[in-house]
Amino acid sequence: MTHKGQIVEIPATSPLYRRNKDSWNSKYEELLSKSTIRYSLFDGFLVGEHLGIENFKLGQRKGINVGGKKSPLYVIGIDDEENRLFVGEGELHPGLWFSVFCFNPNEFVWTESFETHQNLEKGISVEIAITSEKNIIPASFYLINHIIFLEFENPVNISFLNEPILIFKNNNIIAEKKK
Repeated sequence: MTHKGQIVEIPATSPLYRRNKDSWNSKYEELLSKSTIRYSLFDGFLVGEHLGIENFKLGQRKGINVGGKKSPLYVIGIDDEENRLFVGEGELHPGLWFSVFCFNPNEFVWTESFETHQNLEKGISVEIAITSEKNIIPASFYLINHIIFLEFENPVNISFLNEPILIFKNNNIIAEKKK
């Protein structure tokens, strides 16, 4: 059953996107800080309502149905509990681009035991393949405190999270995340 909810626009200039690099005490804190932004109603301004968050995906542009903007709005966050959709204006909005994503290890099907790799807290080099990209994307894979982090040299669009993901090490698939 769908329930109407709020659409909140987060400005590109929001302080949420300014990260204080000097405040990280560990690689774990850095990765966590770069990978998660929890938006709230008070981080932006109300611009409309939606007919059900189940109709939206991260990075989506179409179907938001909010007009009067110079550039299209994109979904940058979804709050299931509060039934809120967070959007950002323009394809370069900082809420669309991240250099780190985090996952629960249970989200993946493992073809190789990741425990066999040494120094997972320090990171290992891997390659990432997703269906919407024809290129292999180099990344660093970390397993810290039972959280998987994929860190990219260049920011990746948040719609990455909607795709099946293959993780390669030495040309061998070590894990697959389904949609």
